[in-house]
Amino acid sequence: MFYYPQRDQAIKIQETLKTLYRDVEGEYYAGDEAWLYLKAYSGVDLKAILTQIADERIPELKITNTTKKMKKS
Repeated sequence: MFYYPQRDQAIKIQETLKTLYRDVEGEYYAGDEAWLYLKAYSGVDLKAILTQIADERIPELKITNTTKKMKKS
């Protein structure tokens, strides 16, 4: 799981999964640990790629929202 959940019940489920995987000598990665594992395993920094895409799209969204507000006036 790359992003940790917000809801209490979902957090408890993830903690349970983490315990279960570790009890059977499995692997469980969450949050930054999951991104680091993926990068080490694949050699691709997917988090950086997705962050860059999001950062490039944010100005477009702000411009679009501003334009919509201006047209309503």
